[in-house]
Amino acid sequence: MTTPALLDAAWAAGLVAAFDASGVHRMCTPGDFASGAWFEAEAARIGAAVTRMPVPTQRTVIHEAYLECGGHRIDGLPMFDSPAMAGLAGTLCVSGTKGSSASNGSSGSIGYAEFPPNAASIKGQPLEKLRRSTPHQALVVATRVSGDSLSPINAQYFNTPFGPPVLLVAGMHHAVLEALAAQQTSARLVSHYTREAMASYNIEARVTGAANDTGPIAIVTPRTGWWESTAERAGGMVAWLAAMDTAAELKRSATLKRDVVAWATCGHELGHIGLQELTRLNMPTVTGAKYWLHLGANLGGAGNLTMMVRATVKADAEALRDLLVAEGYPAQHILVEPDGKLSGEGHDLHHLGAKVMSLAGSNLHFHAASDRWPGNVNAAGIASISRAVARWVAAQAG
Repeated sequence: MTTPALLDAAWAAGLVAAFDASGVHRMCTPGDFASGAWFEAEAARIGAAVTRMPVPTQRTVIHEAYLECGGHRIDGLPMFDSPAMAGLAGTLCVSGTKGSSASNGSSGSIGYAEFPPNAASIKGQPLEKLRRSTPHQALVVATRVSGDSLSPINAQYFNTPFGPPVLLVAGMHHAVLEALAAQQTSARLVSHYTREAMASYNIEARVTGAANDTGPIAIVTPRTGWWESTAERAGGMVAWLAAMDTAAELKRSATLKRDVVAWATCGHELGHIGLQELTRLNMPTVTGAKYWLHLGANLGGAGNLTMMVRATVKADAEALRDLLVAEGYPAQHILVEPDGKLSGEGHDLHHLGAKVMSLAGSNLHFHAASDRWPGNVNAAGIASISRAVARWVAAQAG
């Protein structure tokens, strides 16, 4: 048993480094499969019963994606839930600059806008509204994040693309594009991709309690992302392992009263399609679990320690906050927020009627290729979160 006292920064750092080394973790890439196999082995090693849950999907194959305008060629990435376009000549003009949903220009134009990489963390945000209402034939969106590299925006509607083609480009180009759009400069946009059938998988781990006819403790964390996504994803996965290790030790000591079942889901960046498959196959657990613990994004990012604790019952969120503080997480950086602010998979589960507890942090390099170990990871913070989660699981299931 890895007791809470032993869930230290060195332990967390070893796991984070292993995840980071497995490569780019975008769904249906070699890094997805390599990190999945590693994570399965870690879950089995601590004594959980581990199962793969296939998730059929399509892999996006990018052929060309760029904007030519004013003597510049700017390479980018198609937004994965917008339609492909082999080529469009038009006029680049301002449309929804800096996240506004306002739109200018004619139907023969290419609109330019700026948005943060979390602009589609849930459905119905301003970027989606712009895409559904714009008169433009295509959009160019510069993603703004620390370092201003290309930070893709999640494809909430991956299975049902909508609106005009959207080309995502690095925020470092924003000044040039802003000036060219203000001058209504002639431009050509290419966002050409195809799709091919593939499959990834969710990972399920289960530890059976003595009274397994009662509602389980259910845990979910996403395991894929646009790049290595190390601070974004690894903290949740490490805390997930700490939770299951605790459950396995409770079972060995004959003090586990209820089942603890955890999923690491694929396809977070593609509209949570792994969670969609999970809930399709496990609706009785969605509504019947005593609690769902959503280990969301950025648990242990360096540079910004802000942590959001959200729960269906506010007093329960406050209790988890107290555990985090007791395990060394700085109290001044923890915000207890209402369940109306749930995001990601926690938001989806809440919408389906689940009782949800959710942790989510902050990340200066969110969705950027610069989100790597060790520079963007706070291993001590991940260890504190993991110890608090272990204690929470012990209290709920023991």
